[in-house]
Amino acid sequence: MDTLYKVVLVLHILASIAAFGGLVAVSAYNSRTLKTTAGRAAPLLETTIEVTKFAHGALYAVAPLGIVLVSLSEGAIEFSALWISLSFLVWFAMIGVAHALGLKHLKAAAARADELDPTTDLADDAEALDSMKKMGLGDALGQLLLVGALVLMIWQPS
Repeated sequence: MDTLYKVVLVLHILASIAAFGGLVAVSAYNSRTLKTTAGRAAPLLETTIEVTKFAHGALYAVAPLGIVLVSLSEGAIEFSALWISLSFLVWFAMIGVAHALGLKHLKAAAARADELDPTTDLADDAEALDSMKKMGLGDALGQLLLVGALVLMIWQPS
């Protein structure tokens, strides 16, 4: 079981890195998007959508892998531990933020960039700017939740 536990732990950590790294990279892409024209922003937004989908896929894997880890811990970690419950809460919040403020508004901004004159600054369009602001709020909340998840994983408060 020790080897299996370590393999699942590596997968859990890799999924976390892929999810969180992808979501942090999306913030940088979104910042760049607002500093350019619709013509230049459109392909960047399409790439950002693909990175976001990948990061969301990895994020979905984090909690199930964590459940397997708890199950394989042979009683060293209990589902009744406060930090496990809080970790689930944070994970569900991250999924909610990702869907409510993330991909939906990213797709809306991409669609709007495709509709605009390619020479228009994306930040000068109210509709695109509104979508990007909502994305920015999602980015900020997601990163705060990430910090919360890391605190829980490292300190494991009881």
